[in-house]
Amino acid sequence: MKSKYRRELFFAIVFGFFAVSACSSLDETATSAASPSPTSTSVWTALLEATPFAYLTPLPEPVQSAIDGLYVKLDQSRPQWWKCLRCADYRPAGGLWRLQFDKGVMRVFYDVTGWRSIASYSVDGDRIRIFNDPYCPEYVGEYRWSVSGEGLNLEVVNDPCAFDLRAKNLGRQSWNSCAVAKAPGCADIERGETSIISENISEDVAVYGGDSRFFASPADLYAHANAGDMPPPEGIQISYADEAIPYGLHRVLWWNGTWIEASVNDESFTAMGVQILGEQTIGWARVLFDGEEVWRGDTAAIWEKLGRHGGYIQISGFEPGAHVIRVEALGFDYRPVTVASFGFSRENAVQP
Repeated sequence: MKSKYRRELFFAIVFGFFAVSACSSLDETATSAASPSPTSTSVWTALLEATPFAYLTPLPEPVQSAIDGLYVKLDQSRPQWWKCLRCADYRPAGGLWRLQFDKGVMRVFYDVTGWRSIASYSVDGDRIRIFNDPYCPEYVGEYRWSVSGEGLNLEVVNDPCAFDLRAKNLGRQSWNSCAVAKAPGCADIERGETSIISENISEDVAVYGGDSRFFASPADLYAHANAGDMPPPEGIQISYADEAIPYGLHRVLWWNGTWIEASVNDESFTAMGVQILGEQTIGWARVLFDGEEVWRGDTAAIWEKLGRHGGYIQISGFEPGAHVIRVEALGFDYRPVTVASFGFSRENAVQP
């Protein structure tokens, strides 16, 4: 009895050591540089250079199989917009996912957060077996695979990895083959310049990194984005798409809930702005003033400190009267955009 206990304890320690080591090596590709935050391109590139570790099963021979290739899917559910230090691995979430099978090496990547894993696989007819996954090295997952039209289908036979979440993720929907169609996620997104102030506009636009509430000169009034939980000050109206996600006093925009706006009719205001503040997951958006685009850019690239990203986009130099400031998630990067509040200034505009 003691011998059996010691043997089980030994394997538990070995599994724990190698799982932590492998997961740490994967995490280092995304956390080694705190500023600037790594891009999804750099994390994916690092994952392509990694190789699995043989936990209980030897690595397979690096031989190409019929399933080999790069596949992507766009999960249409809500994306992960919050910071999570220990979310469940393989948890399905909205946004772009990549899946690559390459000569015995399987790679999985979630573009929004940078989560990823690597494992070994072998193919026998219409069956594929997945093993040496650092998140569940003791399990071998088995799937029935098939290709129909432009997609790869994975039907789970048995896979308890990550409390069945790997099976739910891989088998949730078809994966588009990048060899057949150029679906979103097959190629890295060309972002170019990350902060663009529109030309030939009559207003003045300023972009400041950080949380404007703590600036030397903050706004005189703030209206929280989630007006459903905190009504705005009198004379200010907040509207948003029904699909915009409530998150405390914030509203999260995404490709299925793309806009939020503040309208006001107060001749005393000389400047208006929007505060965008979230995690490194936030993406591209544009700001419109009275229906005209005045700014567009990568909201995460405006500013970063201690894991928080975003900034304050301010419009001034307009005629007194009724005005509308609007934020729209551009959606081409399939990332969330967290809008915290709108600011309104009378005499002195916001200054860091």
